[in-house]
Amino acid sequence: MRILVLNYRDRTHPLAGGAEVHLHRIFSKLVELGHSVMLFTTNYKKNNSQLSTLNSQLNKHAPQRETIDGIEVVRCGSDLLFPLNCILKVPKLIEEFKPDIIYEDLNKLPLFSPFITKKPKLIQILHLWKSSIFKEASFPVALGVWLGEKIIPLVYKNCYFATISPSGKKELSELGIAKERISVIYCGTKSEYLETEKVRCKSLYFLWLGRFRKYKGVWVALEAFKIFSKKHPDVKLLFAGSGHEEDRVKAKAKKWGLEGRVEFLGMVSEEKKMELMGKAMGLLQTSYKEGWGLTVIEAAACGTASVASNVSGLCDSVKDSETGLLFKAGDPADCAQKMEILYKNETLRTTMETAAKTHASSFSWETAAKETLFLMQNIIMEN
Repeated sequence: MRILVLNYRDRTHPLAGGAEVHLHRIFSKLVELGHSVMLFTTNYKKNNSQLSTLNSQLNKHAPQRETIDGIEVVRCGSDLLFPLNCILKVPKLIEEFKPDIIYEDLNKLPLFSPFITKKPKLIQILHLWKSSIFKEASFPVALGVWLGEKIIPLVYKNCYFATISPSGKKELSELGIAKERISVIYCGTKSEYLETEKVRCKSLYFLWLGRFRKYKGVWVALEAFKIFSKKHPDVKLLFAGSGHEEDRVKAKAKKWGLEGRVEFLGMVSEEKKMELMGKAMGLLQTSYKEGWGLTVIEAAACGTASVASNVSGLCDSVKDSETGLLFKAGDPADCAQKMEILYKNETLRTTMETAAKTHASSFSWETAAKETLFLMQNIIMEN
């Protein structure tokens, strides 16, 4: 099978997130199974660490074409122009690549693939932003994304959809997509995480890991820790990641006198992430919106329970009071209370950690890739 994928970013993009992790883990598996995959995406400027030679400094953008994880990546333009570039460039790529199906990863604005080609399509939606976009973007941008989601049932009325959680399916159904056209295909767990030994004696810290964005609830995590640390000054909060809000969060932590108890680690390697997750008292997942919550399952695979927002996606990946604790989204006091439970009740925490590792082992990227392939094959046969 030949598959043309449309997505705003590839995994090497500086702003790549969970959507790109999901995409590459699924389609690299399909390449291993003998299928051909082309990804049409945006270009980006390389940072200094990516410019290793004098020659590379002459071209500060990523290559227009390269192969990553066996996927042929074709880059063009910026985020702002990507929907237009899809309209202008995708027909030519279809002529060149001759795909059997188009896979549109709809995680920002619609790319309007039904208006570009009559080829069979699968529309992947990790999550809908709904009103949570207004917490993240300026009002004009947020309004555009919000309106873009409202027109999805009209633009993609004859398409099939894939999402990654039952609550995601529920949201799509409520938006107006027929339930029989929506498939739930769960994310996987990397075997390296599952192979880690469960840490018996946890270190005295909670871990927050992700992009420093408002919708990721980074401020909720800091405020919750401020409340929690009044009783437990010996416990730390470690932030791993980077993003727009990082400097402001650092300044606020200093203003609140949390220096020495809050540490900012920046971006960490995969090996370091596994180590941090395995030793943590718990993972804080404070997002206002997630499609699933990959970090929750990764932490679970390392034998660590989570304190997570009770929102779509996370309410599926975390089994409340079994593999972690859910708190009222956006409520630092409730989050701090759940941290208190996890910290003080060692017996409960240990039970949750064991259940979390078992839960994580039930998901695999191989299964996710095969289910995606099976769905695309059925769509092609129907067309």
